[in-house]
Amino acid sequence: MLRSANGLRRALPGRRGSPRNRGSASVLKAFRHRSFTVLWTGLFFYRAGFWIGLLTFQLMVARLTDNSPWMLGLLSSFSSIPMLLVTPFVGVVADRFDRKRLIVANQAGMGIAAAVMSYMVITGRADSVAMVFGFAIVFGIGLAFAMPVNHAAVANSVPPEDLRSAVSINSIGLNLARIGGPALAGPILALWGPGGTFALWAVGALAGAVAISMIRLRPYQPEEDTLGVIARMRQGIDYVRERPTIVRGLAMASMVTVFGSAYMAVLPVVVYDTLGGSDQTFTTMIMLIGLGAMLGAFAAGSGRLPLNMSTITWGAVAFGVAEALFGLTGTVWASMILVTVAGGLNFFLLTCLTTLVQTLAPEAKRGRVMSLFVLAWGGLFPVGTLVLGALGEVITTPYALAVFGSVLVAYSLWAHPGRRPVKSTSRHASP
Repeated sequence: MLRSANGLRRALPGRRGSPRNRGSASVLKAFRHRSFTVLWTGLFFYRAGFWIGLLTFQLMVARLTDNSPWMLGLLSSFSSIPMLLVTPFVGVVADRFDRKRLIVANQAGMGIAAAVMSYMVITGRADSVAMVFGFAIVFGIGLAFAMPVNHAAVANSVPPEDLRSAVSINSIGLNLARIGGPALAGPILALWGPGGTFALWAVGALAGAVAISMIRLRPYQPEEDTLGVIARMRQGIDYVRERPTIVRGLAMASMVTVFGSAYMAVLPVVVYDTLGGSDQTFTTMIMLIGLGAMLGAFAAGSGRLPLNMSTITWGAVAFGVAEALFGLTGTVWASMILVTVAGGLNFFLLTCLTTLVQTLAPEAKRGRVMSLFVLAWGGLFPVGTLVLGALGEVITTPYALAVFGSVLVAYSLWAHPGRRPVKSTSRHASP
């Protein structure tokens, strides 16, 4: 992962707009700072725990509803829709209040909620779909609150000269947790069951809260204004609208999330119903997605491809093709190859997009800019899963995946900007 992060730094825009600035500081420099190392570690386990918990919810709902694609899509919507409603307001909060205290309070609260869920599962009381959906909403609210604050706090954990290093490593960790978390869920579920996964997340979240409470973040001075919450939100939106590179990045992140990442929500249906697989097949698929994620990290960090919208859109075309073929193939071995490719491309795209937007965001508006990215990255996820689940009920899940992949391919080809390198950070870094 650190090799990939080092390569990703070389792909970042340089001061003169070059995709490779050999004079840039090493991406690993951020790990010299104890505050960043502790923060990154605590956030990684918190994020991985959320995705492990979401996968556990999926398995519980699949068993309670006889693998209903509609109910699985609805579950993902319930866990992700808070991002759509809460995140824009959290961006304002992240730019106005102590970010470390916000993170500690959030992680402690989610650790307690995970402990309660573990107790309910172990005692056999989590036996209804309504209860699972209720806890999924609680966890979704916690993640929606955490994401913009976490992005903004990363910038305060290192001195300004190491910001690009911290942004790159945080981007890798964010998406590695999203893919690697479910990959770890298989062995954990096999050993300890659903109750064990929530107990593990509770321990990780609470331990992270304690560790992060002991670090020091670089002092942050909010903008001095008398604007209200809505006016500050509008100020952040106006800033983004004036920067076409960020707009294109947010649009692509939205399409990748809605028409690409949503395939994860119906993975149990593909494995058990389409392929006639077993629990071992499902676990293998999850692990292969994790393997693909690591390959995607190496590709994103190789430095051989420039970090521009042309590279990203061609990656989205390949992702759409892989998703469509994954839906249509009826053999286990071909599905395993395609799900590995899809996991790698998903990770590659979201890592590049996260790094692009985070690097171009100024500190005074970082919370609000990143809240818009989180909105595209996670807030729209329930839209994709809900539509995919409903479409799967009508035309079957394999054809629904083919339709989603085709839409992503069509949009990417339409939006392809040509080979235009990302504009210099220095040009966009001022408020």
